[in-house]
Formats: sequence, C-alpha cells, structure tokens
Amino acid sequence: MYTTENGNEYEPPREPWTDRRSPDRPQFIEGWRKAIRRKVTQSRTALPVETAVSGHIDIWIASPDQLMQAQSSLALLSEDDWVLVNRNQDPGRKRAAIAARIILRIALSRAARHTVRAGEWRFVVGANGKPAVAPDQPQIHFSVSHIDQLVAVAVSAEREIGLDIECVDQNVSPDLIAGFSHVDEAHSIGGLPRPREIREFIRLWTLKEAYTKLTGAGHTLDFKSIQFTLDPVRLESGADDEKGTTQFENFYISNKHLLFFASLAIRHPPHDRFMTEVQIISLANAESGNAAMPLAR
Repeated sequence: MYTTENGNEYEPPREPWTDRRSPDRPQFIEGWRKAIRRKVTQSRTALPVETAVSGHIDIWIASPDQLMQAQSSLALLSEDDWVLVNRNQDPGRKRAAIAARIILRIALSRAARHTVRAGEWRFVVGANGKPAVAPDQPQIHFSVSHIDQLVAVAVSAEREIGLDIECVDQNVSPDLIAGFSHVDEAHSIGGLPRPREIREFIRLWTLKEAYTKLTGAGHTLDFKSIQFTLDPVRLESGADDEKGTTQFENFYISNKHLLFFASLAIRHPPHDRFMTEVQIISLANAESGNAAMPLAR
C-alpha cells in the first residue's frame, strides 16, 4: 500500500496494460483511486449520501516526451487535431498539445468501452465555447490540461468535470498574484513567506482554472471575482445552482523530479446521493517517476 502525507493508505498501481495489442502502443498503469462523497448542505431537506458508486472519473497523466516515443500514436490524430496543435508556436507547448490530443482519444475510447476507436472521435464547440464530443457519438465529458513537462486528461461518462495542472516550483510575480486573486485571497496569502505565498496562489489558480473549464467560461470570467478558501477547499462565490453541486479535489503529481499541483472540479447532479470514484492512470515507464499523490485536506 502507498501512504499519503496525512497517514492514509491508498491502492498501489496495477499491472500495465495497452489500449491495443500492438507492441509499439503506449502502456498505462491503473493507479491510485478514491471514492468521493458528495458534500451535502446541512439542512432538514439534505439527503444522506449512499456508499454505492454511480460516477467514475479517470485522470490520465503522461510526460509528453515519454508519450511521443510511441510514434504510432501520432496516427490517431485527425486533420482537425493538427490544425489545433499547430497554433502553438512554442515547440514545448506544441509537443504537449500533441500528447494531450493522443491521450484524450485513448481515454475517451476506454471510457466508452471501446465502442468508438481512438482515431474516430470527433469534436465540436459546445455551450459557452466548451469543447465537447460530437453529438452522434457517446457523450463522454472531458477536460484537458497540459504544460511543457506534463499532460493530464480527465474523462467521465457521468459527471461534468474541469481539470488543471501547474508546476509547483515556479516564480510568480506579486503583480500577477494581485491581478488574479480575489481581495480576500490576496489578504489571506499576502503575509506568508514568499515561497509559500507562490504555492498557495498556484493552488488557487488551478482551482479557478478547473472551475471555469467545468462551466465553459474560461478566461472570460474575471479570476478576481472568483473566491476560494483553502484547507478545506471551498468556492465562496457560489458553486451550487440548478445544474447541481460543484465539488473540488486536489492532488500532487511527481514527474521527473518535478512536483505539480492538480485541481479537479466535479459537478454532481441535483439530489445525487451516490459516490464518485476517481482513478489515476499513468503512462507506464519506470524511468519517468510518475506518481500521483492525493493532497491531505
């Protein structure tokens, strides 16, 4: 068993598997999984949460350089994919975008029980400009996040989701923190030692990115108008509406001696009484150092 930083145990990785039998296809490992109870408002009308699982979310994680070693994966991409990734002028960003499209296609096919081949998925721009699967294909929700060193893709057949990742150790200017923080957030992290202030801001940033990806608002929504509190994570600016309850999960990802922070936004349907299972699936390579660690809450 693996142990989290707060002493809890979680399930170790399983044997590697491939999305196809060809030996040059990438191999993946099913890793840490967690059953999430929907947070319910404490009121006389609140319903108890059942222990049964009614929703499943897979989070796929890979290093772009590692994935690109499986050259046959490039054949999965469509012309539209290439148009999209070629918008990136920076080589590192382009490489990560290519890896993200590959992972997305593989993840969607697994979530749809391989009723659609990975290379056959088509995409449209849905409500609020949010990317979506073409309406004549299985409706799998997805969210993609990538930076030069890491790609993460979340998919779910039952839950609307938003996902974002960022490297923990990076320099963030005070002006950037002030420009994207709610006034109460800026006050709560402003007095911290500089390294911790940056890390707390990155946590807040990924939470806001995940939330706006879930809603489809993207950066059209002023990040200064979105307020989160940390430990425990809570969206103070209104996460619940007629579409359901929004909940957030956080975890660390280590890859090639770098540490990343990830935030997952989950929308539970109204009156949903069941649990949602989240599972990490990593590209299998002993040299990569890929490991997903849940954040103590």
